[in-house]
Amino acid sequence: MEKDNENILLKSRSSRACIRDGYHFYFSNFKRIFKTTWPIAIVFAVLSAVASAMPVLLAPNLTLAGGLLATVSVLLLLIAGWRILRRRQLLEKTARIPFKSWLRHTGMILIICIVCFFTISILIMLTSLPMVIMMAANWQNQIGVLSGDPSGMPDNVRWLTLAVFLIAGFLQAYVWLSVIGPFYLMRGAMIQDENERQKFNKKETYETNLIYRP
Repeated sequence: MEKDNENILLKSRSSRACIRDGYHFYFSNFKRIFKTTWPIAIVFAVLSAVASAMPVLLAPNLTLAGGLLATVSVLLLLIAGWRILRRRQLLEKTARIPFKSWLRHTGMILIICIVCFFTISILIMLTSLPMVIMMAANWQNQIGVLSGDPSGMPDNVRWLTLAVFLIAGFLQAYVWLSVIGPFYLMRGAMIQDENERQKFNKKETYETNLIYRP
């Protein structure tokens, strides 16, 4: 598996190829990825449910705290997912990429980030529709209660809301993890470009020494 990953990884690719092949890599290996990452997906679902419930079920002034918790949850999910997939050899371990290489590939990095962010935004919106409905219903009920009207929501609405948040969070965990594919192959393309650059520089230096050798 490690050799196959290396063959897939170390290829010169454009930003478009990194995105296309990266998502293909993710979905073609989704069954193995799911078996490996479902525990952290559950943890992410709990954290994201808490983050969503804080301004909805507790107090509206907790919106900022909920947003910060959601952001931290995404970062922890991506870091943990990357490390687990590398430990299980689904992702090839590679050497560190020099800072100059990151600068040389700034255009590719920006394009991949923009496309992945746009794709994730659409998928998050789709998976968040049940959450938005529950949020709107809870907020409308709270406004009515504050206005003096009786609560029109059933007693188990809080548990129903949390269940919806948990399911949506679990689905969104794999939406966020999908970015690992494009960035994994982008890293491989950068490493391959650096290897080819070094080979070219060595060849050029060798030929120059042959020409100017006395």
